[in-house]
Amino acid sequence: MTPGTLSRRSLLLGGLGAAATLTAGAGAARALTPEGSGPAGGSSAGSADHLLSGLHEGLVVTDLEVVTVTDTSITFSWATYPGPHPFYGTVAPTVATDAEVRLAPAGAPGPLPVVHHDDEPRGFHLVTVEGLTPGTEYAFECRSGGIAARPGLMSTHQMWSPERTGRVTTLTPPPGAPVGRIAVINDVHIGEERHGILAADMPTPIVQAEGLPPFPDLMLAGALAEIRARGVDRLFVNGDTTDEARPAEVARFVEIMNGYGAHGVDWHVTRGNHDRPHTPSSDPAAGYERHVVLPGTADHRDPWGEALVPRQRMWTTRVGGLRIMGIDSTHLDASGGMIEPHQHEAIEAELAADPHRPTLVLAHHPVTREAAFTNAAGPSFVMHQHDAGRLQSAFTRAPGVFLMAAGHTHRAKRTAPDTAHGVDFVEFGSCAGYPGGYTIISLYTGGYMVNFHRTGTPEALDWSARSRWAACGLNPEYTLGTTAHRNYVVHRDLAALG
Repeated sequence: MTPGTLSRRSLLLGGLGAAATLTAGAGAARALTPEGSGPAGGSSAGSADHLLSGLHEGLVVTDLEVVTVTDTSITFSWATYPGPHPFYGTVAPTVATDAEVRLAPAGAPGPLPVVHHDDEPRGFHLVTVEGLTPGTEYAFECRSGGIAARPGLMSTHQMWSPERTGRVTTLTPPPGAPVGRIAVINDVHIGEERHGILAADMPTPIVQAEGLPPFPDLMLAGALAEIRARGVDRLFVNGDTTDEARPAEVARFVEIMNGYGAHGVDWHVTRGNHDRPHTPSSDPAAGYERHVVLPGTADHRDPWGEALVPRQRMWTTRVGGLRIMGIDSTHLDASGGMIEPHQHEAIEAELAADPHRPTLVLAHHPVTREAAFTNAAGPSFVMHQHDAGRLQSAFTRAPGVFLMAAGHTHRAKRTAPDTAHGVDFVEFGSCAGYPGGYTIISLYTGGYMVNFHRTGTPEALDWSARSRWAACGLNPEYTLGTTAHRNYVVHRDLAALG
């Protein structure tokens, strides 16, 4: 990309890392209800609404988020700061405190019981309460230092937001038997060092604390460890694996992933715009010149394609009866998306050969008009309209296609299809940047459940405390999305997977 051209990083708002996960069973709730506690959503000393809640002295307990809602668990996060505490601006250090969650079925008599309490001091808190009942509304309150956490973003402070209402309902899983789970990661960005730049090195980027390993390495390694612990069937990385596909970045990404398993067996990958071929003149110090010239170009080199998947090549794999299709949606020299004719033909032929096969599609770029006109960079940033239309037309002729997952925007958002009305189009939050995690898709014979999980290693906690302030703290307003766009259930006949 030529100097002065807006890259994906300059158009997006960067990201927050993640936080340490703590798990407590609801059935093991302690009989502890400190004096002065009230129902979720009630007032508490030192807490008020949104912007005003940070304009006082003393401990500020804020940035409350309902991160993950499954059928049997809810994950909360929040942060603690010394006040006064503006919600936007430069990096603000947290202050370490205890963490407490009170939770009970909505309408239960008496004060909310404490289901989790941890005295180990932390500044960024992530707590998972497990053992809950599917399809049940729960009242909750999260506390530190005896103060109830309040939402700190406009996006979590809507009248209907669970962070404001203090109510959240666990998901009801789809009907039928469970038949498998897959994990999806996107926007890993190995090699990135400066986070949250909008344009011309402004605002001041967020960088890793001195002496700590690179944040993309920590976030990817942490996500992989958690995914392995969850025992998913297969892992898919949906683009932007590197910062600029420098040979050293590609090698480092492959090294980390090979610690998880074998490429093409345990994990699969699509190309993102940051993984595109580059010319040696674009970055003379990168080492692109040591790689062969990509056929059909004057001087582009493709270390990513040499190590992983050749440019503009579609691939498929099976997980049981599920067909997963990976698409290279990248331009040669631009951030937006496209599909060359030969890849369209391969996609159409594969779908036509088995049109009713349950199929999940992965491509880095979103393809709907709603995605085009609601992302921060506009229509040129997503899939070109002609290619998006042709792809959706292929989906309409293959009724087995039920979900298409994208990354690229770093946000968690579902968008409406244009023509492929039987397909769920969704953008997943990024791994390296806020909201900092990975997505698990749980498959049933009667549908599927989607859940975003924030990576919860101690190293991710350290990065979270810093990267919350990407783009002057505005980044979360764009990328977090709603709880319902990160966690949802779709009923669909997937009996062929059983």
